[in-house]
Amino acid sequence: MSTVGIIANPASGKDIRRLVTHASVFDNHEKAHILKRVLMAMDALGVQQVSFMPDYYGLVDRALDGLHLSLSATSLHMDMWADERDSTEAARQFCENDVSCIVILGGDGTNRAVAKGCSSIPLIAISTGTNNVFPEMIEGTIAGLAAGLIARKMVDVERV
Repeated sequence: MSTVGIIANPASGKDIRRLVTHASVFDNHEKAHILKRVLMAMDALGVQQVSFMPDYYGLVDRALDGLHLSLSATSLHMDMWADERDSTEAARQFCENDVSCIVILGGDGTNRAVAKGCSSIPLIAISTGTNNVFPEMIEGTIAGLAAGLIARKMVDVERV
């Protein structure tokens, strides 16, 4: 079964530096819309299962609201601390469960926390953080298509 993990950080991109430098701001409403496009693209490519990190805002649940998808989406069963430990624990569980890849919404801090939990799974890092050296500005649909191609083994991740 093709499974994709999702880690969406509701606290990313809210640092004062974003405001004082006139940088783009990604509020949680926009993150849910990005996730909606990610989910629809994965569903279009036949991804069967999505597993996601729970969070205090319910980002993935909000993204799923109103969508009629073939894929099944389930929240991880884990304690929540509302800090970087959530991302690390979710990544660790994804690694144990052999997900095909992890879609991450966050900044460098979120991605660092994910790498601590699991560094052997391909990451699709969507930039929604304050400092973004590693994650890139990727449209949600493109990120979802990339995740779908990886999950369905339609692309060799060793060659990309």
